[in-house]
Amino acid sequence: MKRDYFIKALIKTVIIGALSILFILPLFWMICSSIKTTSEVFARPYYWLPKVPRWDNYAVVWTDEKVSMLKSYYNSIKIVIFSTIGQIAIASMAAYAFAKIKFAGKNLVFLLFLSSMMIPSQVTIIPRFMLFKSMGLYNSHWAIILPSWFGATAIFMLRQFYIGLPDDLMEAAKIDGAGHLRIFTQVMLPLTKSAMVSLVVLAFIAAWNEYLSPLIFITDTHKYTIAQAIRWYLLDELQRYELTMAAATSAIVPAVILFIFCQKYFVEGIATAGVKG
Repeated sequence: MKRDYFIKALIKTVIIGALSILFILPLFWMICSSIKTTSEVFARPYYWLPKVPRWDNYAVVWTDEKVSMLKSYYNSIKIVIFSTIGQIAIASMAAYAFAKIKFAGKNLVFLLFLSSMMIPSQVTIIPRFMLFKSMGLYNSHWAIILPSWFGATAIFMLRQFYIGLPDDLMEAAKIDGAGHLRIFTQVMLPLTKSAMVSLVVLAFIAAWNEYLSPLIFITDTHKYTIAQAIRWYLLDELQRYELTMAAATSAIVPAVILFIFCQKYFVEGIATAGVKG
């Protein structure tokens, strides 16, 4: 029995390891290409490591006068912070209301929220463009931040988590004279730590990787986000792909760091939210 178990575990480990390598190879190729010259990127026969690492590629993309990664980092971090805070605040309050407060038409309203998840974001590009143009938000980061505050996915995820919390906690707080605001902030909210961390990671990744909205609503190069900066280097007339790879490598660092530190709570929150309700 032990031998069979060992063999099965070994086979699973080998398969998972092979798949992991397949996923890591493109990332490793990108990092290696970021410290090469243009000719070395497309050299035949191909070699992974450059003869002389060109670390100055990173200096070029981070200090470029027209589109620098330093400025793009600042713009993306600004968008991420405001988008994440707004989404968490609105989604947590809405989820609490849908899960724990009884009011007329609750199920219908929640159904409408869920139905919005089936609408592709590309469909709303023209209405959003006309709306933000009339509001004076065109070519502004707020045109990207505001729509992210109202995410049906985040509300649905937190609602499932709130449903799993016992109503006895609310009843005990009501007996002590607490209202919904106090119950939400002091009783329910502290119990959703793992779900909140999961939501922060998902909101961060979504805002950090957002490409379509900045492409439509941002035209000033000084307001470019990370995704736009990578696109700018990709479409450069000189076609220096090593600079594109350097910009792309720089872009993944915050997401990797965030996931490493929040991995435990992220997995726990996703798994818990999936079985509640």
